[in-house]
Amino acid sequence: MDARIKMMEGNVISVRVPIKIKRYGGKKLILLPEGAHMTAPQEASKPDETLVRALAKAYYWQNLIDTGRYKSIDDMSRQRQINSSYMSRILRLNQLAPQIKKAILDGTQPRQLSLQDMQTPFPDIWDEQLKHFGFA
Repeated sequence: MDARIKMMEGNVISVRVPIKIKRYGGKKLILLPEGAHMTAPQEASKPDETLVRALAKAYYWQNLIDTGRYKSIDDMSRQRQINSSYMSRILRLNQLAPQIKKAILDGTQPRQLSLQDMQTPFPDIWDEQLKHFGFA
């Protein structure tokens, strides 16, 4: 890493490390320069609560439809006063590859992955989903 150390007057040391800060889904991430590697031990991954909640909603809503509590997505969205388009996008998360669901629950998914990314159309085939979302 191209860190520059410069001695200043009065025993002050100035360290310059070239980094970039980028926003991903409302989060700020520090990007290291190309070729730089992180050597400090990483702390345990923490699950993204937004993604975990979305998976839980998808599972719960699907269960309500499967058990006959609601006849359709439109019926459920009307009775629960939730936009049917939003409900459909969240329910689609039930079609994610098991590896992706596990990574989200464990907090090991790619850091740039956001709920907004998951609400856009994605492939039906699990191997293609892994590539699409940056797992492979």
